[in-house]
Amino acid sequence: MTTLPDEAGAPAHIAHIIAGLSQGGAENALYRLVSVQPDPSKHLVFSLTDEGIFGPRLRALGVEVHCLGLRRGAIPSPLALLRLVRGLRQARPALVQTWMYHADLLGGVAARAAGIPVCWGIRHSDLSAQHNKWSTRLTAKACARLSRWIPTMAVSCSARAADVHRALGYKVPFEIVHNGLDVTAWRPQPSWRATVRSELGIGPEEFVLAHAGRSDPQKDHPTLAEAFARVHALRPQTRLLICGKGLARGDAYFDALPFTPRARMAVLALGPRDDLPRLWQAADAFTLSSALGEAFPNVVAEAMSCGLPCVVTDVGDAADIVGDTGRVVPPSDPAALAAAMLELCNMPPPERLQLGAAARHRVLEHFTLARMAAGFGRVWNDVMAGGKT
Repeated sequence: MTTLPDEAGAPAHIAHIIAGLSQGGAENALYRLVSVQPDPSKHLVFSLTDEGIFGPRLRALGVEVHCLGLRRGAIPSPLALLRLVRGLRQARPALVQTWMYHADLLGGVAARAAGIPVCWGIRHSDLSAQHNKWSTRLTAKACARLSRWIPTMAVSCSARAADVHRALGYKVPFEIVHNGLDVTAWRPQPSWRATVRSELGIGPEEFVLAHAGRSDPQKDHPTLAEAFARVHALRPQTRLLICGKGLARGDAYFDALPFTPRARMAVLALGPRDDLPRLWQAADAFTLSSALGEAFPNVVAEAMSCGLPCVVTDVGDAADIVGDTGRVVPPSDPAALAAAMLELCNMPPPERLQLGAAARHRVLEHFTLARMAAGFGRVWNDVMAGGKT
């Protein structure tokens, strides 16, 4: 794990308020950010719900974790707000950093009531009624109304997400701080390739496309299934390695995806896994099929850091993450996704490896934990100084 120099981290006590600490992009980003601070014990975390999987991990770093025990999706009571205000007054942090809408709203009001400056965290790029709960949209709109008075700054993990919220009416200065990766964990390990392939039953000459994403409409797995079926019809020695909740054989979600019978037999559906850096050593390329909702898709940068060229849909900041090291196609277009996949399949191996090396180099330049922590540190210092970045 990378350790940052003192000047890159926060110089004072920081309180983080987040909706929960279960597995998720924001939760993971919070954990990674705190883990590389010079002194993680200078950070404390308030979870509006429970400690999830990241609570114990944060405590292992020396971070104080408090859980309010609110029911997910429930409207917070005034008592919960008072408990949070009391907790902040007792902790007396120099700044409050909130993560996601419910924490932005409840944590922002509590921080202001406690007389502590607050920085909001924006991590969502789709607020359509079709793909969001009414409570999420209502909370985001309430935050827009209050954004002129509560936060000093808002940190967004993507430019697209910041634009969406400005259009919604957010009247707060935005700073873009991309998510950062532990590039020592996510790295090419060529010596693992044969072993992992053997474990998974992948032949040495088979081309493997990797994908990770939970069972969610925003991930648009039907488009992925249709695209892979097209690829497999033309390149029978192609395999699809997919991981994530709902993506295992026998899961109703996976079983309903529109693979052709032959293409389905070529899919390695592993479900949730915590060893993706190892699994990706067996892959030749990575694909993101999302139709909407992505802000900064971590899975793309993680795959790139492992030296995999990526085919992504043009959602959130995916195109900016990939740059010229991969291929970008319109969302919800199986033909375009299949064509881009086939381009990588048919690319000479040395050329494809060179593209993968360029992908990792791009991550090292732009998406490291050090850059993420330094970005948050600059914003926090400015907020505590009473200024705007």
